[in-house]
Amino acid sequence: MKNLFAFYGSLRFGLSNHTVYASFLKYRFTAWIKGYEMYSLGDFPFAIRTDESADKMLVEVFEIENAEVRMQIDQLELGYGYHKETIVIEGLSVTIYLFKEKANYPKVNEGDWVKFFRG
Repeated sequence: MKNLFAFYGSLRFGLSNHTVYASFLKYRFTAWIKGYEMYSLGDFPFAIRTDESADKMLVEVFEIENAEVRMQIDQLELGYGYHKETIVIEGLSVTIYLFKEKANYPKVNEGDWVKFFRG
């Protein structure tokens, strides 16, 4: 599998950007990844890498075969200040969009944006 992306916010099932791209997103699996903290920007989250293995967040991994859709999602995410990294989840190379610093935003304590956002 290639062109794998880990989404933790609005591109997860049932949320606004997932609805826009749903027909191009091929669901692969859901996983908790350690060493990440999530924060709320209001309508969207952002995540940062931490050194703490106790920090974790829930991601949904999708395959995106369509190059134009990958570019559109890149533009969407990078336009909001995220940067792109490749990480390994369950032995697979996966792209994730992160922030560099947390700044002063509320922490999503349980690491699950859907639960936090809809809670």
